[in-house]
Amino acid sequence: MIKDLRLHGSLGPVDFFAFVSGPDTLNTYFYEEEPGSIRFFARGNELTISHSGVSYRGSGGSFCGYMFGVDKPLKDLEKEDVHNRLIMFGAVMDEQEKVVFTNDTEGSETFYRLFLQGHAVTNYYFLVASDTDRDYKKRQKQVLKSVGKFLKRTDLVSLSRDTELLEAFCSELREKKSMVFIFKLINRANREYYEAYRDFYARSKTLSPQEALYLTEIVERNNIDHYQQERMKIDVMYLHPDNRMVVDEYRDILIQGLADDTLQASEQARLNRLRTLSIRNNIPVVLFDTLDDLLLRDKKVLETEEHEYLKEARAILENLFFKGVALKRHIIKEDIVRLIKAKHMAYAQNDRGFEQILLDIGRACDEFSREHDDFSVFEEFSSIVTYFDRYDNVQALLSQLSFMKDSEFREDALRSLVGNKKEFDGLESGLFRTLFIKDLLGNKYITSYGRLRLKLVVKGIENILNGEASYRDVINELTSLAAEEELYFVLHAALKERMRSFFPGLELKEVRDQIRQDIARELAEKGFPARIPVKLFERVFLDLRKESVYLNQILPKVIQAKDAYLREDFLQNSGLDRFYLESLEREYFEEKGLDLTLLEPLRAGVS
Repeated sequence: MIKDLRLHGSLGPVDFFAFVSGPDTLNTYFYEEEPGSIRFFARGNELTISHSGVSYRGSGGSFCGYMFGVDKPLKDLEKEDVHNRLIMFGAVMDEQEKVVFTNDTEGSETFYRLFLQGHAVTNYYFLVASDTDRDYKKRQKQVLKSVGKFLKRTDLVSLSRDTELLEAFCSELREKKSMVFIFKLINRANREYYEAYRDFYARSKTLSPQEALYLTEIVERNNIDHYQQERMKIDVMYLHPDNRMVVDEYRDILIQGLADDTLQASEQARLNRLRTLSIRNNIPVVLFDTLDDLLLRDKKVLETEEHEYLKEARAILENLFFKGVALKRHIIKEDIVRLIKAKHMAYAQNDRGFEQILLDIGRACDEFSREHDDFSVFEEFSSIVTYFDRYDNVQALLSQLSFMKDSEFREDALRSLVGNKKEFDGLESGLFRTLFIKDLLGNKYITSYGRLRLKLVVKGIENILNGEASYRDVINELTSLAAEEELYFVLHAALKERMRSFFPGLELKEVRDQIRQDIARELAEKGFPARIPVKLFERVFLDLRKESVYLNQILPKVIQAKDAYLREDFLQNSGLDRFYLESLEREYFEEKGLDLTLLEPLRAGVS
């Protein structure tokens, strides 16, 4: 016997599915088509889908999956099992943020607002029709009590398991005589963009030039708002498993600190550490910025006045977009440079202000374009945003090159850097080095091989532009350096193991030569070169000696005297990678049974 039905259709920008279950489903006339719309109805309840939006009345509501970065109620944020947003018809929030029900359950929503305020791709409505629907206020409370917890917590929404969703809904409702309608609305344009970006991002957590062009074609063909694009990008980036783990940890720390008026210094230090870790793991900083915006809000740590460079950036953009036609002027090269430098200063200081300005301006451009049917302002803004996209692309490539071991650097990435260097230096001589190279070389967490890779690429770009080298020449040099780096770490592990037994003998060069030859034979069997360069071996030996001195002599003194300056002096002058030494510190504390919280003030004690 048939228990439920499914109808599928398209209207305006959406595909819709209607799932119906209840008594006498086959014998009940529950929908009618009119020019430009379709109306579903049963026992005084109805929902109409038209070319522009949805209208409804009766017992029911709407729900959708929470996108990352939406303004989510704190009580939902605190519960890890709450996945979905639920709105009941006729329900409003009072001043104490409590749900109050009314009998006014009639309303409507345009598709534009629905997919902007709800999920960008998929949203659901539902109706529950029964013979007891006369008092909507009372009825809505009953329905919420039955299915509210299920709808907010189920993962069937994100998994698009709609048949199971309908069955589970009816099971939770426990009303055999009621008819249940679930309507699924999908924005076709947003779905195309979301799925394409998700597939591209899953491959390498970055976009190739060809993939970026493909997305641009989707945007232009479907006229997708910049603000909506950013919402979808952020959601995709967050849902990547590598990103989600670190970002959820960051979120949990923020939530723990919400009971206080300000974040404690220890909490702020842990947040900063997670941000630093994100650099190594190529996690977009915008994910952390979004959480800060959602959760910190009125915390005193954020109560700072807007910096002058942000005021200048806002003034440039406002003059360009929001003045009368007689006053509007096109942006000039010097203005672009000021904006790029403002973005760079915000990036260097983890200042979310610049990105917020862009979101404000982008939203205002969208509203202006729709109200006046004039997209020239939006097009001008998009041309400016292109420079910021270039900036983000270069930062991502060079950060990955400088901080991530075993990262593959392909020829298309090198071509992208060469093209971007031309663009930035074309705006202002030396701008590329000022924006990207200087700060990276001065970053205390850059690895020794990361520094070598960065310098090699910078020199290679110069040689390519001067006609002294080809792209293949530079890639070959990077490949050779990568092989040396791999050999360094394999040799480091092998020699470290031997030093536990032969450390006294290693003071003698002939002993080291013998061990070098023994290790070379072992590694040759694993595909490494049959000969280990003496210079590389001696470097590894010296680095291991430095590690031993630090762990056995320096670190105990640092801990006993709580001397952060002694620790910092060694880290700056030893030439050893800071991230690696910090991992050794953690192992030392764990082996000695020491309190790991003692590390935080030592690491934060010297800026």
